[in-house]
Formats: sequence, structure tokens, C-alpha cells
Amino acid sequence: MGIFLTRNADIHHMVQKNFGKTDNYLVANKHNDCFKGLFKLLLSRLYYIFDGGRMFVLYFDNQGIHEKEISFTDNAPFLLIPWHEVRNFKVKDKRNKVYIDVDHLGKIYSYEIDFNGKLPQGNRERFMQLSEHNFYRDSL
Repeated sequence: MGIFLTRNADIHHMVQKNFGKTDNYLVANKHNDCFKGLFKLLLSRLYYIFDGGRMFVLYFDNQGIHEKEISFTDNAPFLLIPWHEVRNFKVKDKRNKVYIDVDHLGKIYSYEIDFNGKLPQGNRERFMQLSEHNFYRDSL
């Protein structure tokens, strides 16, 4: 499943196969903040384009955030970021997209959740449901 060949149904099936429940995930792009993005742009425009274009599936439950990059290698497992290791979790709503910043043991992971397009189809509804349940952060 490559990023250009992936369909929304493929992502839905992958989530269902791994977790059973399919309303706790979001399709996300890696997001670079302005400083980091500018630094990478100055280093190499090509690196910036490829690094900023990485897509992920983020699945939320009371264990934590399960992350998997959408790539050409479909065999990679979801990686768990446990809630007890998350120092800070910020959600910034910008109307047609949301930014989620996760501070995992001092390293900041930033994701852009888009609400428009084919792959993010259903992101808005799933985001609203996850927000209502505080992203299943019961353990905090």
C-alpha cells in the first residue's frame, strides 16, 4: 500500500484488522513547525518535500496513540506511544484542519489532520468523536 495507491477503504480495512473498532483513527500528515520547516527548506528543498509529505494513520485508545506510516511497505506494525509517556498533548483547531502536537519523552511529534480530500474522508467526524472522548486519555 503506497501513499499514491492507497484508498480510504484500504486504511479502514487495515484499522479494522488491527484494532476491530474503526472510529478511533485519523489520517494525518507529518507537520513541520515554521522554524523546523524553514531550516529543512534551506538545507534541501527535496528533503523538505519528501519529509513533509509523509502520511500516517493515528489510532487512539486508552493505551495511547498507535502510529503507522502509510508507505510502500505494508508489513510494518503500528507503533505505540503510551499515554503515560506523553508529557504534553495539544490540539489546535484551524477550521479545515487540526494540528496535533505530541511530546513523547521530550521529542515533539506534530501532525496535520486535514478534513478535505479522499484519504482524510471521515476525519472530521472521527475527530469530533475523539474530542468528545478526550482522545481516550482516561489513564491521565
